[in-house]
Amino acid sequence: MSKTKITISIDKKFVADLDRVAKLKRSNRSTLIEEAIKVWERKYIEAALKQGYQAMAKEDCKAAEEYVRIAQEILHE
Repeated sequence: MSKTKITISIDKKFVADLDRVAKLKRSNRSTLIEEAIKVWERKYIEAALKQGYQAMAKEDCKAAEEYVRIAQEILHE
């Protein structure tokens, strides 16, 4: 994957935290930020999927109730 250099401004506390963690992990700021973005992206996708599946479950439940109603009508004819 090719890399692009960017410039961002963040709170000094975050820079200190990044430096501390980077030192512990024998890494660098860029790698840590890239890892954080990947985690954020994964959580964002998981949340979107969860929301989508919950919406589908409601629709599936409504459809199932309608199928039961139709089946009952057919069986009682």
